[in-house]
Amino acid sequence: MKAMVCEMCGSQDLVKQDGMFVCQNCGTKYSVEEAKKLLGTVKVDKTEETEKLLVLARRAREDNNSENAEKYYGLVLQEDPDNWEAAFFQVYYQSMQCKIMNISSAAYSVANNIDSTMKLISGMQDTDEKNRALDTVISYAQLIASMLASGAINHYTQHSSVNGAFGECSNRVVAVKSIYEMLENSLKKYCTSNTSRLVAVQKAENSFLSKNGKFFNTNYLTTETARLTNEIKDKDTSYTPPTVQTGGCYVATAVYGSYDCPEVWTLRRFRDNT
Repeated sequence: MKAMVCEMCGSQDLVKQDGMFVCQNCGTKYSVEEAKKLLGTVKVDKTEETEKLLVLARRAREDNNSENAEKYYGLVLQEDPDNWEAAFFQVYYQSMQCKIMNISSAAYSVANNIDSTMKLISGMQDTDEKNRALDTVISYAQLIASMLASGAINHYTQHSSVNGAFGECSNRVVAVKSIYEMLENSLKKYCTSNTSRLVAVQKAENSFLSKNGKFFNTNYLTTETARLTNEIKDKDTSYTPPTVQTGGCYVATAVYGSYDCPEVWTLRRFRDNT
């Protein structure tokens, strides 16, 4: 609803009399056109409705119900566009439902969403609440990164003899790496005082690279692991970087001319399993 406010005394008690609106407090009269200008907008408080939707969203989250979680967080976002929880988890649970062929786009969606979510969190006034929000985003982002990478690699393992399978898997794993990159860059951008969280993310990022090294370009792998290691050691001198697992069969690859061919994969499986 809208309420008319008298310009003379501030009263909202205006009554229409003989085609005019008369203030019952001071007697000032207003024409219909003048009365329209006095209308003030009253903001509708939807806090209670938003809280109910959050309860449903969190319940779906606890039940690992991605479809309902995405739906309810989306509804929260419509009511409160600045809600960091809804902003993050609506995209998170949408990405959780992706097919194997859409792993790359899902990973990039999560990564791109991290920056805007971190920006919302950085504006929070309560320090404890802000830290809890940061830890939630970091832990869930790393969780979905692990799940998406595992999905890509497991699918590849089952279809490794298919032509182009290695390249497709590599593209998906590289896309997943962007989640770690965005976490790192967003912490540097919005949360400069959270050194311990940044270091923890960088260590996880380096571990991801070392574990999945064979899916990355060699030059990029060398440069990126060196950068991460140096930045971590600047803050934690005791840090020992993990050994990079490239998984290459160099002689066979050179002979057959490709890392991703049936003959090389046959030899690689024999090496790994025997």
